[in-house]
Amino acid sequence: MSLRSDEHNIAIVGINQETAALFPLLLDTHGVRIVRILNHEHEDLAMLKHHPDLDVVIDTTNDAEVNARLRALQLNNADIVGSLSARIFFLTGKREILRGGSPADRESVLNSLHEIRQAILLSKNKEELLKLILNVAIRSVAADTGSIMLLDSERRYLTIEIADGLAPEIVTSTAQRLGKGIAGKVVKEGRPVLLKGPVEQGSEGRGRRTLISSICCPFLIGRDPVGAVSVNSTTPGKEFTESDLAFIKQLVGFTADVIRTSKEFERSARSAFSQSLLESARSIIALEYPFEERLNLLLLRAVNSLSGEICNYYTYNRDDQSFLLKASSSFKFELLRGKRLKFNAQLSRKVLEKRKTVSVDVVDKVTGQRKWYVAQPILVEGELVGLLFLHLIRERAELGMETETIKKIGDMLADELSKNLQLEASRVKSEKLSAITEASYDLASARNLNELAQVVVSVVCLVLEAQNCVLRVRGKKEGQLDILDSFSLGSSQHFKEIRELDDRIAREAFGSSTALALSGVRDITKYGAREVCTSVLSMCLQVDGRRLGTLSIYDKAAVDMFGSSDFTKSDKDVFVNVCLQTAKALSRFVPLAVPAGS
Repeated sequence: MSLRSDEHNIAIVGINQETAALFPLLLDTHGVRIVRILNHEHEDLAMLKHHPDLDVVIDTTNDAEVNARLRALQLNNADIVGSLSARIFFLTGKREILRGGSPADRESVLNSLHEIRQAILLSKNKEELLKLILNVAIRSVAADTGSIMLLDSERRYLTIEIADGLAPEIVTSTAQRLGKGIAGKVVKEGRPVLLKGPVEQGSEGRGRRTLISSICCPFLIGRDPVGAVSVNSTTPGKEFTESDLAFIKQLVGFTADVIRTSKEFERSARSAFSQSLLESARSIIALEYPFEERLNLLLLRAVNSLSGEICNYYTYNRDDQSFLLKASSSFKFELLRGKRLKFNAQLSRKVLEKRKTVSVDVVDKVTGQRKWYVAQPILVEGELVGLLFLHLIRERAELGMETETIKKIGDMLADELSKNLQLEASRVKSEKLSAITEASYDLASARNLNELAQVVVSVVCLVLEAQNCVLRVRGKKEGQLDILDSFSLGSSQHFKEIRELDDRIAREAFGSSTALALSGVRDITKYGAREVCTSVLSMCLQVDGRRLGTLSIYDKAAVDMFGSSDFTKSDKDVFVNVCLQTAKALSRFVPLAVPAGS
C-alpha cells in the first residue's frame, strides 16, 4: 500500500451496509479520493484495471472468493484490504506510524486499535483482524516478512495462520513442535526474543541465513500460550531494537486479548446456535402430527442446522442385536421403504458395548476429507430401543458442540418415545382385554372340550400375535400333560421342536402359581433347546387350587420389519387374563382334576 503519499486513490468493492458506513467517512478524510464503487454481484471486477493509479482496493464483501478474484487481477501498486484495515489506516488519523514513526505514534495506533475494536467488535472477524495486526506489526518496525502462528492445543504444535512475504510452500508445510525451534521455544517458555544475525541451521528446521534480525513474541491468554508473532528483516543494516520489541509486545498483548474475546464469542455463538436447534427440536416434537412425520421433520432440521450429510433413525432389533433403518433425512428414503437396511456392524458393536454416544472420524483416501460419524443410542427406561445417527464432514480434531447437541436431541427423542410407547401399550392392552372379554362368551358357550380348545388357541394367537401355541390338559397318569390343541405359523419340523420344548417348559409352569416368562437365547437354552424360539409365556391353568393343564405361546409375530418378537409386560398381563378365562371354561370339562396340594 502506497501510504507514504499524501493522496490515495481508492476503490470500494461491495454494495452493503459496511460500504454505506465507510463511504461518507472516507469522503471527509483528507487525502482520500474515491474513484470507483463496484458491485461485485453485477459488475466485472476486471473493470478495476481501468484505473492504473489505484492505491487501495477496499473489499467490504467479507467473501473469500471475491478476495481471491481481486488478488488474481494483480493490480499494480494497489493493496487489497478489508473494511477493518481501511478504518485503521484511513480513519484514525495515524497513518504516519506506518512510515516508521516515533514510539508516541505507535502508542497512538495501539489506542486506536482498542477503540475501534470496542466500537465495531473486531473480535467477530478474527481472520481479518489477524491480517491487520500482522500488517501493522510489519510496517511499524519496517520488517520485510512476518507470520502469526497459532497453537493446536491437542496435538501440541504450531502452524502458520497468517503470513506476509513467506513462500507458499513454507506456509503450508511449517508445523513446529512445542519447545522445538525458535517459535516453539518462545511459546513454551512464554518469553519474547530479539535475534540479530542469521538463524542457525536446525533452530527452525531449515537454514535461514538471509535474515538480518528477527523478533518472536508469544501470545499468552493468562498463562496459557496460544501462538506467536514473528517479524523478520532481510535488509542489510536494518536490525530491530529494544523499542521495536517493546512495541511488538504491546501489539501482541492486544492481539491475545482479541483471540480470547474471539474464542469467548465463538463459544457463545456455538452455545446460542445449539440452544436454537434444541428449541426447534422441542417445537417439532410437540407438534400434533403422527410420530413418524415428526421424526422425519426432526431429522431434516438436525441435518440442515448442523450442515451434515445425512441423519438417520434406526430401531433396535433384539433378535440379532442389529439396528434397522426406520427414518432418514434423505429424500431417497422413500425408495428404500420395505427393505431391511442395517446400521454399520462395527459402529453397532461400539454402541452395544458402551451404551453411550459414539463418535468416530476417518479420512477419505480419495478426497482427503475428514468424515465424522456420530451414533447416539436411544434408551427408554434403561432399555435400548433405537439409535440416532449423524454423518458430517468436518476438518476438526473434535466435534464437541455437534456431539453434545445430538445427545440432547436423543434424550428428547427417548422421552417422547417413552410417552408414545406407554400410550400405545395402554391402548393395545385395552383393546386386547376388550377382545378377551368378548371371547369369554365363546369360551362359555363351547359345547365340548375340542371346541373349547379351538377357541382358546385361535383367540390367544390372534390377540397376542403369537406364532406358536400349545394347550395341554392334565392326563390320567401322574405328571402327564397331554396336548389338547396346538397351532404354528412355522414349518412342521420347527413346530415339532416347539412341542418338544413345550414338554419341558409346561412341566415347570404346571408346578408354579405364576406365569413363566422367558426372553432371549440364554433363558431358552436352560431347557436344552437352542435357536428354537426367543420368547415364551407359559402358565398353569387352575381354578380354586385345582390344576387343569397349561397354556403356552412362543414368539410374537412382528407386525412390521421393525417389530420385536419378544412378548412385553403388557402382553404378559393379557396372557394371564386369557389363562384365567380358559381355566374357568376348562373346569366344566375336566371335573376330576387333582387339587394343587396332591
